[in-house]
Amino acid sequence: MRLSLGTADRLQARNRGAALTAATPKVIEMLDQRAKARGVITERELQAIAKAMYEERLAEVCTDQRSTPYRAYLHSAANQAFVDYFDRLARLGGHMSLMDGERQRLAAEGWTEQRIADLDTVVALREEKGLSPIRRDEIDRHLGDAGFVPDDRLRWAVELALYPAYRKAYADAQRQLTTSAAANSSSDETQTPPPSPVPVGTALSATGGQVVSPEWLNCTPIEAAERMIAETPRLLAHRQTGKRAKDAVDEQTPRQIRWAAALLQKSLPPDTPVDRRGKRTPVAG
Repeated sequence: MRLSLGTADRLQARNRGAALTAATPKVIEMLDQRAKARGVITERELQAIAKAMYEERLAEVCTDQRSTPYRAYLHSAANQAFVDYFDRLARLGGHMSLMDGERQRLAAEGWTEQRIADLDTVVALREEKGLSPIRRDEIDRHLGDAGFVPDDRLRWAVELALYPAYRKAYADAQRQLTTSAAANSSSDETQTPPPSPVPVGTALSATGGQVVSPEWLNCTPIEAAERMIAETPRLLAHRQTGKRAKDAVDEQTPRQIRWAAALLQKSLPPDTPVDRRGKRTPVAG
């Protein structure tokens, strides 16, 4: 009592204790503000941000998957690639190029060539094109909501906490995709399936069959994705009323289309067109 309250008098100690108890919330708030002003973030705060960003990413990925169920195969490949990508980031503690030695080690551990190629594609997208599923503006928004002024050190701390969180988000998205696919399969046994959507550049023949123009058949998946983005001005119209800002929608949807196309093209032999019956041939003009 003498050490903590500075007195041996019981009455005075009781009064001082009561005063300190009453002042404790304000003292904690003051210390918290000073810590945040110095850019000090606690593990509890980091985990709270990571959990919130996990929920947002999971909802975003699942919504995109449900909006294009006919791309389930590509969604599944992307989910697995990003699970591997974030697992690797968590193990390494950050970004690192995928070297031949690591590819050989992964193959020795039982990874298929396709799985290694998909991981290589995601790593290369960041290194060569600056495309990353970790978005700085989202990190800054969450840091600001927590009362911090974003800086590079805080962003790095949040990014490290995001690796396992985003790995879980894509793993949970894959489980949701599998569950939805199973449910749809059961429903299809008793219902007539809806007609497949007709892609841009496709016409219908007199017998009702789809006739795809040669220009599209001769494109690689990446070229076809770019053509679709360029020739479909209302591609994003159905998403403009969502919770995300219009700018974010405009940016993210084409980027996701390009990711899917890049993963598909990476899985094919070089110069394989959308029409996989042969090699590409030059298009006249």
